[in-house]
Amino acid sequence: MANYLRKIIADGVGYSTIIDPKFKTNRIQITFLTDLLEETAGANALAVGIMSSSNAKYKNISEITAKLNSLYGASISVDVVKQGDYQKLTVGVSSINNRYALEGEDISGETLSILLDCIFSPNAQNNEFAKEPFDFRKKDLLDSIEAEINNKRGYAVLQNQKKAFAGENSGNSHFGTKETAENLTSAQAFASYKRLLSDAQIEIYFVGSEENDTIEKKISDAFSKLDRKVKENKFINFSPLKQNVYRFEEKLDVNQCKMVMAFKTDCTDRHAMKLMNTIFGGTPFSKLFLNVREKLSLCYYCASNYSMLKGTLFVDCGVEEENIKKAEQEILNQLEEIKKGNFSDEDIKNSLLSIENSLKGIGDTPMSYVNWYYSCFVQNEIITPAQALEKYNEITKERIIKAAESIKLDTVYVMKGE
Repeated sequence: MANYLRKIIADGVGYSTIIDPKFKTNRIQITFLTDLLEETAGANALAVGIMSSSNAKYKNISEITAKLNSLYGASISVDVVKQGDYQKLTVGVSSINNRYALEGEDISGETLSILLDCIFSPNAQNNEFAKEPFDFRKKDLLDSIEAEINNKRGYAVLQNQKKAFAGENSGNSHFGTKETAENLTSAQAFASYKRLLSDAQIEIYFVGSEENDTIEKKISDAFSKLDRKVKENKFINFSPLKQNVYRFEEKLDVNQCKMVMAFKTDCTDRHAMKLMNTIFGGTPFSKLFLNVREKLSLCYYCASNYSMLKGTLFVDCGVEEENIKKAEQEILNQLEEIKKGNFSDEDIKNSLLSIENSLKGIGDTPMSYVNWYYSCFVQNEIITPAQALEKYNEITKERIIKAAESIKLDTVYVMKGE
């Protein structure tokens, strides 16, 4: 298992090292965490996208890719996702460990220099990004928004979230709206870039086979020079339950109807909630899959997912129109069965095995370590996967029932064919 250490290197900037001798590659990742607002989400996503595809030295994606390829196939990546009420924007580089360089080159140092140039020396003038990287990434952003709309299952979940989390940041898309994206200017994207550097919580990760003080010093020197004003972030923010269940429908050009149900909880026993969700609808042997889909054939798919940051459980399914009400009733029935304790020790055992299998996969890749310790950071509990497994194994049937009893239906969205 890896050695993990996090320290503060500047105002609102955390630097984490994850050292595991088995790795032959290094990963350096810089993550910006900022409020997920409809009016800024698109510009933020665009700014980070431009960061990952150009800098003052390498003017476009072709030049930066060619340079990284010459460094034994190093790569740069960008990722934009929603995490609770926050937008998580990440740019990072992966490269081989220095000891595998044929001529003793400092591959990690060179890739880090490129990454830092992308962040601190962008291809920009007069407070605007250069036209080529801006146009390239703006098209990419619009394509991502279009893909989000065309993926009807994901779109249905997002539509439910808009109403389930009405008035909360988490109701917004991490890409912003199509209309906002279409109207974005280079100056707006650059203003967002500057704002991320000054206001966002920044979490930096280095994953490798050994400590590298030079990398830490270069990163620390760069970020400590920033003039920053960072507010304290509250990542866990449970969404309040509505007084009455909110229901709404939408008609689109689809053959298969979609239904998404949002349930709210005030239960803070997150490991019990996770295990309850696994039994309920989180696996191919869950109650929803075996009963609603397989036994009764009411859905093409039916699964549940729990957001620990929002205290909200989503059930989404693909269903024929004539089966919508039956499917909803059976989903509620399966939840009632768990509340009554009508599940077996075998159900618990199988769910624990599924969780154990997932936990044992952490550490197979540098990114799996980053994702694990990042989730520990936002949940304010730094534990190893092995320690987490111990917590799951301690969960009793009574705790699972209590977690299920706390769940109440909040919002139902249905997508029907025109």
